[in-house]
Order: sequence, then C-alpha cells, then structure tokens
Amino acid sequence: MGELNRGGNLNRRNFLKNFGVASLGTLALFNESENAESGPIRSSYFSYRFKTFSPNDIIKVGMIGTVGHTGTILNDLPKVRGTKLAAYSNHNNRKLRNAEGIRRYDEYEEMLEKEELDVVGVCLPYYQNATASIAVAKKKIHIITEKPVATNMKDFNALLDAVIKNKVRLTALLGMRLAPPYQAIYKAVKEGKIGEPILATAQKSYKFGKSRPEFYKVSETYGGTIPWVGIHCIDYIHYTTNLNFTEVLAFQGNKDHPDYQGFEDYAGILLRMSNGGTAMINIDYLRPETAPTHGDDRLRISGSEGVIETKDLGARVELITSSEKPYNVPLPEGKSFFADFIAELRGEGEHILTPEEPFEMTRVGLLAHQAAVQNKTIKL
Repeated sequence: MGELNRGGNLNRRNFLKNFGVASLGTLALFNESENAESGPIRSSYFSYRFKTFSPNDIIKVGMIGTVGHTGTILNDLPKVRGTKLAAYSNHNNRKLRNAEGIRRYDEYEEMLEKEELDVVGVCLPYYQNATASIAVAKKKIHIITEKPVATNMKDFNALLDAVIKNKVRLTALLGMRLAPPYQAIYKAVKEGKIGEPILATAQKSYKFGKSRPEFYKVSETYGGTIPWVGIHCIDYIHYTTNLNFTEVLAFQGNKDHPDYQGFEDYAGILLRMSNGGTAMINIDYLRPETAPTHGDDRLRISGSEGVIETKDLGARVELITSSEKPYNVPLPEGKSFFADFIAELRGEGEHILTPEEPFEMTRVGLLAHQAAVQNKTIKL
C-alpha cells in the first residue's frame, strides 16, 4: 500500500501541530450531534438521471492516489473496451511515470482543472478521499472511490450533498460482492435454500506486515479499522442476506501494535438485522506472518431451513439444508468490478452497488466505529 506524496509526507509532529492534538490516544471522531438522526440513505435520494455513454464513446479515466485497492481499477482498465487512462495525480507508481499517453500531475486540483475526464478513481489516504471526491463531483465526473467514502460524518454529509447536487454516479471499492464465494452465497440465499436468514457471522483477519503507512498512527487520519476493513463484512452480509441493519454495538482496541496508537488491531461488531436476526463480525490484524495467505475472510449464514458458509479460505462454499446433507455449491466465475461499473455508465446493465449503497455501508461502518469509541449501542 502506497503512502501520501502530496506536498510532503504526513508526519506525526506536523499532524499534531496542525490539529492541536496533544497525544496520539484514540480520539472520538464524532460529536454527539453527529448521530444517526437522519436515518438510512434512501434510493430516492438518487432519483436523478446521470450522464451515460454510448457503446462507441471513449471513457477517459483519471486516477488520484496510490493507496488501497488501485488494482481493482488499473488492472482491469486495459481489458475494458472503450476506456482509457488519461491522467494520474498524487502518485508514486513507477510503472506509470513514463507510461505513454498518461499525463501526470502532482496535485489532483490541477488535473481536474486541465483534463476532460469521465470517471476518476480516488485512492488517497483514507481521510482525504472525501475531499477529493467532492472536488471530482463538482466537475460533474463519475467517481470510483476507496471505501469508506468518508471517515467522519461531516465529510460524509458534504460528499453526499455534492454527489446529489451534481448528479454524478459514485461507487466504492466494495468488490468482494463479485468474488465467487459471495456470489454463490447470494444466489443460494435468494433462491431460498436456507429459508429466512437469521444469524450471519463474518470474519476478516489480516497480516499486519512489517509496517503500515504513517497515517495509520493517528485516529483522525486512519479513520478506524471498522470503517476500513469491517465495511467489507457489513457489505457482504447486507448483500447476501438482502437485509439492512437497525442497531449496532461494537468493541475495538490495540493490544499488539503500540507504535500505531491511532490504529485498532482487533474489533468485534454486533448488528441487529432488519428482520430481527443478528449479524456478528470479527476483524483483526493479528494473522501470523507464517499463514499461507494475507487474509482469511469468512461468511456463515444460518437460516430457518439451512446453513451456508465459506470453507478453505473461500475455495469452497458448503450448504446443508433440512432436506439435504452438506454439499459444495458451484462457484461462478469472478467478475470485474471496474467493468461492471463501466457497463452501467454505458446503459448496459445495473452496477453491483446501487447508488445509495456505498453511502449506506459507510454510514453503518462509521456508526459502528462510533459505538465502539463511545461504548454504547446506536440505533441505525
């Protein structure tokens, strides 16, 4: 994962000086007034028509930053017909420094001013993504942003307002929905194979590695492990069960990484689902370096008629029902998240994330983090 290279690296002393913070302890990112009184993000907020493209149009793509899942865009872009990477700002990607036909900028503001772009990917340190996305929206350019779409409620509301006012389409890099095991679970649950989903349990366990970027050390710049990592579990539980969340309680902490005091290396989330069921999520950065893979992602859904769950690091999905013994569910082919988004912009189908879902999944993630910081249950 890359680090910010925009006007110099963020360092501990400068951040604390600029923000007037006396220590690196976990600080609340929320005021009491920044609660869930506005409620869930509704599809009706996005009833406008956004700009689309014909099959023969060349869709010009710009990129901002190198942090996070840039490969979801850059690796697939050359394979998607009629798309072109035209410009890149805020990056230190050596492969792209001398790439032919790609104009390079130090600052995204200059890129947005000079370039005529159709889609921009935003992958800065997490706390800067909302500000950059707002700048993109004001240019009436569609957005693919790293998740969460914002790391605090003030930025969240400002971004939501900018997207709606400028009638652009925003998606977030929640690509696990398109991974074969979650597609298989989605299909089985939709077909009623497990009856009504009652209990969902999910896990994301990562290796920490030798180090992390400097912005992980400060809670205001990192934003929280729940919004950064837990949002995947929140999202794929919502997606596979087709249920929303109504209440959240969470716990988090840092027990094994004292040099990263603004960072949480574990978290547990308890969510009430809209049908009265429960979702439980555990997240950690405690996976041993000797493990065969960087991550260990899991999902298990227990329903009124059966249980379905991932097995063997997602290589299998096992289903057992009231009428059938355990068997492996066929896994579909993986799909490109970037291609899926471009297809919607061409009017060739619906994107895997509806317009409200990147915001709603972020809202739930931010409020789950708030529940842990404030040690209380929050109505969603």
